[in-house]
Amino acid sequence: MPQTAPLSVRHLPLLLRCSLAGLLSLAAALLAPAQAAPAPAAMAATAPGAPQLLRVQHGLVQENEVALADGAQRLADAIGRATGRRTLWVAHDALGPALAAQPAAWAFVKPPSLSANMLAKGWQLVAVALPPHGFGTDFIAQPCPGHADSVLLGGPTLSTLGIADSSPASCVAVRDVWKSPAAVLLAPAKGSLVDKVAAKMWLMHAPKLPPTVHVQYQNAVTDFMRVTHAAVIGVVTPLVSAQWRAHGGVVLAHQQMPFWTVLAAPDVPAAQVAKVRAALLAPDAQPLDRSLHVAGWESGNPQVYADFLRWLKR
Repeated sequence: MPQTAPLSVRHLPLLLRCSLAGLLSLAAALLAPAQAAPAPAAMAATAPGAPQLLRVQHGLVQENEVALADGAQRLADAIGRATGRRTLWVAHDALGPALAAQPAAWAFVKPPSLSANMLAKGWQLVAVALPPHGFGTDFIAQPCPGHADSVLLGGPTLSTLGIADSSPASCVAVRDVWKSPAAVLLAPAKGSLVDKVAAKMWLMHAPKLPPTVHVQYQNAVTDFMRVTHAAVIGVVTPLVSAQWRAHGGVVLAHQQMPFWTVLAAPDVPAAQVAKVRAALLAPDAQPLDRSLHVAGWESGNPQVYADFLRWLKR
Protein backbone atom coordinates (compact mmCIF):
# COMPACT_ATOMS: atom_id res chain seq x y z
CA MET A 1 0.00 0.00 0.00
CA PRO A 2 1.60 3.27 -1.08
CA GLN A 3 2.61 5.66 1.72
CA THR A 4 1.07 9.09 1.82
CA ALA A 5 3.38 12.05 2.36
CA PRO A 6 2.70 14.07 5.54
CA LEU A 7 0.31 16.95 5.00
CA SER A 8 2.08 20.33 5.11
CA VAL A 9 0.92 23.91 4.73
CA ARG A 10 2.28 24.07 1.18
CA HIS A 11 -0.24 21.41 0.08
CA LEU A 12 -3.21 23.56 1.20
CA PRO A 13 -5.06 25.70 -1.30
CA LEU A 14 -4.01 29.34 -1.33
CA LEU A 15 -7.40 30.59 -0.05
CA LEU A 16 -7.31 28.24 2.93
CA ARG A 17 -3.73 29.30 3.77
CA CYS A 18 -4.84 32.94 3.75
CA SER A 19 -7.73 32.10 6.06
CA LEU A 20 -5.38 30.38 8.49
CA ALA A 21 -3.07 33.36 8.46
CA GLY A 22 -5.98 35.66 9.23
CA LEU A 23 -7.08 33.48 12.15
CA LEU A 24 -3.53 33.44 13.54
CA SER A 25 -3.36 37.22 13.34
CA LEU A 26 -6.71 37.54 15.09
CA ALA A 27 -5.60 35.18 17.86
CA ALA A 28 -2.40 37.14 18.35
CA ALA A 29 -4.35 40.35 18.61
CA LEU A 30 -6.75 38.87 21.16
CA LEU A 31 -3.90 37.47 23.27
CA ALA A 32 -1.90 40.71 23.23
CA PRO A 33 -2.26 43.05 26.23
CA ALA A 34 -5.28 45.34 25.79
CA GLN A 35 -4.52 49.03 25.28
CA ALA A 36 -6.61 51.34 27.46
CA ALA A 37 -8.87 53.74 25.61
CA PRO A 38 -7.96 57.39 26.12
CA ALA A 39 -9.84 59.10 28.91
CA PRO A 40 -12.70 61.40 27.84
CA ALA A 41 -10.75 64.47 28.92
CA ALA A 42 -7.75 63.41 26.84
CA MET A 43 -9.94 62.73 23.81
CA ALA A 44 -11.54 66.13 24.13
CA ALA A 45 -8.14 67.77 24.34
CA THR A 46 -6.71 65.99 21.30
CA ALA A 47 -9.65 65.55 18.95
CA PRO A 48 -10.35 68.63 16.85
CA GLY A 49 -13.99 69.69 16.98
CA ALA A 50 -14.73 67.32 19.87
CA PRO A 51 -18.07 67.80 21.67
CA GLN A 52 -18.13 70.28 24.54
CA LEU A 53 -19.72 69.50 27.88
CA LEU A 54 -22.57 71.19 29.75
CA ARG A 55 -22.90 70.18 33.38
CA VAL A 56 -26.29 70.67 35.02
CA GLN A 57 -27.09 70.84 38.74
CA HIS A 58 -30.75 70.82 39.70
CA GLY A 59 -32.00 71.85 43.13
CA LEU A 60 -33.96 69.96 45.77
CA VAL A 61 -37.29 70.07 43.95
CA GLN A 62 -38.18 66.59 42.72
CA GLU A 63 -39.53 67.13 39.22
CA ASN A 64 -40.52 65.06 36.23
CA GLU A 65 -37.30 63.44 35.00
CA VAL A 66 -38.42 63.53 31.38
CA ALA A 67 -39.20 67.26 31.61
CA LEU A 68 -35.84 67.97 33.27
CA ALA A 69 -34.01 66.05 30.57
CA ASP A 70 -35.93 67.88 27.85
CA GLY A 71 -34.97 71.25 29.30
CA ALA A 72 -31.30 70.29 29.64
CA GLN A 73 -31.23 68.98 26.07
CA ARG A 74 -32.80 72.16 24.70
CA LEU A 75 -30.24 74.27 26.58
CA ALA A 76 -27.39 72.11 25.25
CA ASP A 77 -28.79 72.47 21.73
CA ALA A 78 -29.01 76.27 22.12
CA ILE A 79 -25.38 76.43 23.27
CA GLY A 80 -24.35 74.14 20.43
CA ARG A 81 -26.04 76.27 17.78
CA ALA A 82 -24.52 79.46 19.18
CA THR A 83 -20.99 78.09 19.38
CA GLY A 84 -21.02 75.80 16.35
CA ARG A 85 -20.00 72.80 18.45
CA ARG A 86 -21.99 69.77 19.49
CA THR A 87 -22.82 70.08 23.19
CA LEU A 88 -23.44 67.13 25.49
CA TRP A 89 -25.03 67.51 28.93
CA VAL A 90 -24.74 65.58 32.18
CA ALA A 91 -26.87 66.15 35.31
CA HIS A 92 -25.42 65.98 38.82
CA ASP A 93 -26.58 66.13 42.41
CA ALA A 94 -23.25 67.75 43.30
CA LEU A 95 -21.48 69.72 40.61
CA GLY A 96 -18.21 70.45 42.42
CA PRO A 97 -16.80 66.88 42.48
CA ALA A 98 -17.85 66.33 38.86
CA LEU A 99 -15.98 69.44 37.70
CA ALA A 100 -12.93 68.37 39.67
CA ALA A 101 -12.98 64.98 37.95
CA GLN A 102 -13.47 66.33 34.42
CA PRO A 103 -13.72 69.99 33.41
CA ALA A 104 -16.64 71.32 31.39
CA ALA A 105 -17.10 74.36 29.19
CA TRP A 106 -20.58 75.29 30.43
CA ALA A 107 -22.75 74.88 33.52
CA PHE A 108 -26.42 75.39 34.34
CA VAL A 109 -26.58 76.02 38.08
CA LYS A 110 -29.62 76.45 40.33
CA PRO A 111 -28.23 76.96 43.86
CA PRO A 112 -27.03 80.60 44.02
CA SER A 113 -24.35 79.74 46.58
CA LEU A 114 -22.77 77.38 44.05
CA SER A 115 -22.99 80.06 41.35
CA ALA A 116 -21.24 82.47 43.73
CA ASN A 117 -18.45 79.99 44.49
CA MET A 118 -17.89 79.20 40.81
CA LEU A 119 -17.85 82.88 39.87
CA ALA A 120 -15.27 83.49 42.59
CA LYS A 121 -13.11 80.81 40.93
CA GLY A 122 -13.12 82.60 37.58
CA TRP A 123 -16.21 81.18 35.88
CA GLN A 124 -17.96 83.70 33.65
CA LEU A 125 -21.59 84.75 34.06
CA VAL A 126 -23.32 84.14 30.74
CA ALA A 127 -26.92 84.88 31.76
CA VAL A 128 -29.31 84.83 34.70
CA ALA A 129 -32.75 83.28 34.37
CA LEU A 130 -35.82 85.31 35.32
CA PRO A 131 -37.97 83.53 37.94
CA PRO A 132 -41.67 83.02 37.14
CA HIS A 133 -42.71 83.25 40.83
CA GLY A 134 -39.82 85.05 42.47
CA PHE A 135 -37.03 83.02 44.02
CA GLY A 136 -35.73 82.43 47.50
CA THR A 137 -36.71 80.52 50.62
CA ASP A 138 -40.24 80.53 52.03
CA PHE A 139 -41.84 79.46 55.28
CA ILE A 140 -45.28 77.90 54.74
CA ALA A 141 -47.94 76.79 57.22
CA GLN A 142 -51.44 75.38 57.56
CA PRO A 143 -54.25 77.96 57.63
CA CYS A 144 -56.27 78.30 60.81
CA PRO A 145 -59.98 77.99 59.94
CA GLY A 146 -61.84 81.23 60.58
CA HIS A 147 -58.67 83.21 61.44
CA ALA A 148 -57.21 84.97 58.42
CA ASP A 149 -54.10 86.27 60.22
CA SER A 150 -53.24 83.05 62.05
CA VAL A 151 -51.77 79.63 61.28
CA LEU A 152 -52.28 76.23 62.89
CA LEU A 153 -49.34 74.87 64.90
CA GLY A 154 -48.81 71.87 67.20
CA GLY A 155 -51.10 68.92 67.79
CA PRO A 156 -50.83 65.12 67.78
CA THR A 157 -49.92 64.84 64.09
CA LEU A 158 -46.37 65.92 64.99
CA SER A 159 -45.81 62.50 66.56
CA THR A 160 -45.46 61.10 63.03
CA LEU A 161 -42.32 63.25 62.73
CA GLY A 162 -40.87 61.90 65.97
CA ILE A 163 -41.88 64.95 68.02
CA ALA A 164 -43.03 63.26 71.24
CA ASP A 165 -43.77 66.30 73.38
CA SER A 166 -45.68 68.52 70.98
CA SER A 167 -47.82 71.42 72.13
CA PRO A 168 -51.59 71.17 71.73
CA ALA A 169 -52.93 72.35 68.37
CA SER A 170 -53.67 76.05 68.43
CA CYS A 171 -54.09 79.06 66.18
CA VAL A 172 -51.05 81.33 66.36
CA ALA A 173 -50.96 84.85 64.97
CA VAL A 174 -48.47 85.17 62.14
CA ARG A 175 -46.52 87.86 64.02
CA ASP A 176 -46.13 85.50 67.02
CA VAL A 177 -45.01 82.38 65.14
CA TRP A 178 -41.32 83.05 65.88
CA LYS A 179 -41.78 82.77 69.65
CA SER A 180 -44.39 80.01 69.69
CA PRO A 181 -43.38 76.84 71.63
CA ALA A 182 -45.50 74.88 69.14
CA ALA A 183 -43.29 75.80 66.17
CA VAL A 184 -41.57 72.90 64.39
CA LEU A 185 -39.69 73.29 61.09
CA LEU A 186 -39.95 70.71 58.30
CA ALA A 187 -37.06 71.35 55.90
CA PRO A 188 -35.35 69.59 52.98
CA ALA A 189 -31.86 68.05 53.14
CA LYS A 190 -29.99 69.01 56.29
CA GLY A 191 -27.13 71.36 55.43
CA SER A 192 -28.58 72.27 52.05
CA LEU A 193 -28.78 75.88 50.92
CA VAL A 194 -32.51 76.10 51.66
CA ASP A 195 -31.92 74.66 55.13
CA LYS A 196 -29.15 77.19 55.84
CA VAL A 197 -31.19 80.15 54.62
CA ALA A 198 -34.18 79.01 56.69
CA ALA A 199 -32.06 78.88 59.84
CA LYS A 200 -30.72 82.35 59.15
CA MET A 201 -34.23 83.67 58.49
CA TRP A 202 -35.55 82.24 61.75
CA LEU A 203 -32.66 83.61 63.82
CA MET A 204 -33.41 87.09 62.47
CA HIS A 205 -36.69 86.90 64.49
CA ALA A 206 -35.88 84.62 67.42
CA PRO A 207 -32.86 83.83 69.63
CA LYS A 208 -32.84 80.09 68.85
CA LEU A 209 -34.09 77.59 66.30
CA PRO A 210 -37.17 75.45 66.96
CA PRO A 211 -37.06 71.65 66.57
CA THR A 212 -36.32 70.83 62.92
CA VAL A 213 -37.11 67.67 60.96
CA HIS A 214 -35.39 67.08 57.59
CA VAL A 215 -36.64 65.26 54.50
CA GLN A 216 -34.92 64.67 51.16
CA TYR A 217 -36.87 66.94 48.79
CA GLN A 218 -38.96 70.09 48.99
CA ASN A 219 -41.87 68.20 47.48
CA ALA A 220 -41.83 65.86 50.48
CA VAL A 221 -42.44 68.87 52.75
CA THR A 222 -45.69 69.89 51.07
CA ASP A 223 -46.77 66.30 50.38
CA PHE A 224 -46.45 65.42 54.06
CA MET A 225 -48.25 68.57 55.20
CA ARG A 226 -51.04 68.03 52.68
CA VAL A 227 -51.62 64.32 53.38
CA THR A 228 -51.27 64.33 57.19
CA HIS A 229 -52.39 67.93 57.80
CA ALA A 230 -49.37 68.23 60.09
CA ALA A 231 -49.34 71.67 61.71
CA VAL A 232 -45.66 72.44 61.08
CA ILE A 233 -43.80 75.26 59.36
CA GLY A 234 -42.50 74.03 56.03
CA VAL A 235 -39.34 75.28 54.31
CA VAL A 236 -39.51 75.44 50.49
CA THR A 237 -38.74 77.72 47.54
CA PRO A 238 -41.39 79.73 45.66
CA LEU A 239 -41.56 77.07 42.94
CA VAL A 240 -43.23 74.89 45.58
CA SER A 241 -44.84 77.53 47.82
CA ALA A 242 -46.77 78.96 44.84
CA GLN A 243 -48.63 75.66 44.55
CA TRP A 244 -49.16 75.55 48.32
CA ARG A 245 -50.68 79.03 48.30
CA ALA A 246 -52.84 78.19 45.28
CA HIS A 247 -54.46 75.39 47.31
CA GLY A 248 -55.23 77.61 50.30
CA GLY A 249 -51.98 77.33 52.26
CA VAL A 250 -50.25 80.22 54.01
CA VAL A 251 -46.85 81.67 53.11
CA LEU A 252 -45.44 83.15 56.32
CA ALA A 253 -42.19 84.74 55.15
CA HIS A 254 -39.94 85.04 52.13
CA GLN A 255 -36.19 85.59 51.74
CA GLN A 256 -35.09 86.65 48.27
CA MET A 257 -32.20 84.79 46.62
CA PRO A 258 -30.50 85.22 43.22
CA PHE A 259 -31.89 82.91 40.55
CA TRP A 260 -30.42 80.24 38.27
CA THR A 261 -27.40 80.90 36.08
CA VAL A 262 -25.68 79.71 32.93
CA LEU A 263 -21.92 79.91 33.46
CA ALA A 264 -18.93 79.51 31.15
CA ALA A 265 -15.59 78.08 32.21
CA PRO A 266 -12.72 80.54 32.70
CA ASP A 267 -11.02 79.48 29.46
CA VAL A 268 -14.08 79.85 27.21
CA PRO A 269 -13.38 82.73 24.78
CA ALA A 270 -15.33 85.95 25.37
CA ALA A 271 -16.73 85.77 21.83
CA GLN A 272 -18.29 82.37 22.58
CA VAL A 273 -19.74 83.67 25.84
CA ALA A 274 -21.29 86.62 23.99
CA LYS A 275 -22.84 84.32 21.36
CA VAL A 276 -24.48 82.08 23.95
CA ARG A 277 -25.72 85.10 25.93
CA ALA A 278 -27.25 86.58 22.77
CA ALA A 279 -28.95 83.27 22.00
CA LEU A 280 -30.51 83.07 25.47
CA LEU A 281 -31.71 86.68 25.41
CA ALA A 282 -33.13 86.41 21.89
CA PRO A 283 -36.93 86.52 21.43
CA ASP A 284 -36.94 83.13 19.72
CA ALA A 285 -35.64 81.48 22.94
CA GLN A 286 -39.18 81.21 24.34
CA PRO A 287 -39.53 77.43 23.71
CA LEU A 288 -36.32 76.94 25.71
CA ASP A 289 -37.64 79.22 28.47
CA ARG A 290 -40.85 77.18 28.75
CA SER A 291 -38.96 73.90 28.95
CA LEU A 292 -36.76 75.25 31.76
CA HIS A 293 -39.71 76.92 33.55
CA VAL A 294 -38.15 80.38 33.45
CA ALA A 295 -39.63 83.71 32.37
CA GLY A 296 -36.65 84.71 30.22
CA TRP A 297 -33.02 85.77 30.73
CA GLU A 298 -30.92 88.81 31.54
CA SER A 299 -27.18 89.47 31.49
CA GLY A 300 -27.04 89.65 35.28
CA ASN A 301 -24.42 90.91 37.68
CA PRO A 302 -21.86 88.62 39.38
CA GLN A 303 -21.73 90.95 42.38
CA VAL A 304 -25.29 89.96 43.33
CA TYR A 305 -24.10 86.39 43.93
CA ALA A 306 -21.03 87.52 45.89
CA ASP A 307 -23.26 89.70 48.10
CA PHE A 308 -25.66 86.83 48.71
CA LEU A 309 -22.85 84.50 49.77
CA ARG A 310 -21.45 87.17 52.08
CA TRP A 311 -24.91 87.59 53.68
CA LEU A 312 -25.27 83.83 54.10
CA LYS A 313 -21.91 83.50 55.86
CA ARG A 314 -22.41 86.45 58.23
